[in-house]
Amino acid sequence: MWTCPTCNRPFKKNNQSHGCHILTVKALLSKRSPFIQELYQVFDAQIVFEDSRREVVLPDVIFYKIESTFLTVKLKTKWIDINFFNDELIDHSIIKKSKQTSKNRFVHVVSIDATEDINQELLDWIRNSYQLIKSS
Repeated sequence: MWTCPTCNRPFKKNNQSHGCHILTVKALLSKRSPFIQELYQVFDAQIVFEDSRREVVLPDVIFYKIESTFLTVKLKTKWIDINFFNDELIDHSIIKKSKQTSKNRFVHVVSIDATEDINQELLDWIRNSYQLIKSS
């Protein structure tokens, strides 16, 4: 692990390229509609991993990390895109997009525009993403 001496953010690789713009989740949410604020808060309350942290990157992304990213949340105007990893391709109607990122890793995108979209299946996929990154 390497910690940037300017912004104090930890990274998996030494001297990893990044922007040192520090912003809190609260500050990012303050620029969003009450609907998106509530939707994110309901979602975020379900993502409870003791050793994870959140990092905000402008203009609209919240990274959930342990040693590296296991979940990305992109705040849109009318919905939230959730990006997570899996070691296999998930074929499901709520998966908006998938991309193979390495021999044994796929990133999947799910859009949520209602609290009902935050269901146990999605949360299980996110937990699997966490476990996948934690074990690598």
